[in-house]
Amino acid sequence: MRSAHRWIVALAVGELLAIVTGAFQASSRISLNAAIVPVHVPIGIAVVAAGLIICIRARGTPLWLAFAGLALSGMTGWISPVTPGRVVWHALYSHTALALVTATAVLTSHAWSEPAKPVSAGSWGALRPVALVTPPAVLLQIVMGALYRHQILGVMWHMLGAMMVAILTLVLSVVLLQHFADQQQLKSAATWLISAVLAQVCLGVATFLMILLGAGNIPPFVWLATGHLTVGAATLAASVVASMQVRRYLG
Repeated sequence: MRSAHRWIVALAVGELLAIVTGAFQASSRISLNAAIVPVHVPIGIAVVAAGLIICIRARGTPLWLAFAGLALSGMTGWISPVTPGRVVWHALYSHTALALVTATAVLTSHAWSEPAKPVSAGSWGALRPVALVTPPAVLLQIVMGALYRHQILGVMWHMLGAMMVAILTLVLSVVLLQHFADQQQLKSAATWLISAVLAQVCLGVATFLMILLGAGNIPPFVWLATGHLTVGAATLAASVVASMQVRRYLG
C-alpha cells in the first residue's frame, strides 16, 4: 500500500503539471494570441497512461474513479473540434481528477491506515455539513471561472461565486484551526485549505486589476492567470481532503 501511495502522489503531481501547462497554453493563446510549444498534450497523454498503469498495479484502491476523471479530461481535451463548451468540460474533468487522485493519496497514506480517534464537535456540529458542501461549491466556482474565461458567462457571476466560496472555506478553516488544532490531521487539512484560498483570492484580485488596467495582453498577466487557475485546482483538492478529515475525526 505504501508503494501504491508513492505512485499515486507522483500521479497527482503529474496531473497538476498537466493543469499548469494547459492553463499557460490557453492563457497565452487567449491573451497574447501566441503560438507556443504544445507541451500540454504529451504531458496529458503521459498522465493518463501512467494513471492506467498505476490503477492496474494498485489494486484495492479507489484510484479507478480518479482515472475515469483523467480519461474524460483527455477525451474532452483532445477530440476536435475544440469548442468553448468542450474546453469548460475539459477543465471540469481535469480539476475533478486532481481532487480524486489527491483523495486517493490520502486514503492510501500511513496516517489514514491508523485507527482514527474522533473528537466531539460540540457546538460546532454544523461543520460536518459545511465540509460536505464545500468541495461542490469550489467546483461550481471553477466551472464559472472557465465559463467566464471563454466568454460564455459574465464576470459578475464569477466574482459573486468567489466571494461565497471564500467565505465558506475560510469559515471552515478558521473554526478548525481555532477549536480543533489539537487534532493534527484536522489542523493540517485546514492549513492547506486556508493557504490555497488566500493565495487564490490574491491571484484573482491581481488578475482582475490587470484586466481593468488594460494589461491583459502582456506576459505577466499570463503567469497570473495561470497561477489563478492552478491554485483553483489545488483549492478543490484541499477542500476534498478537509471534508474527508472532518467526516473522519469530528463525531
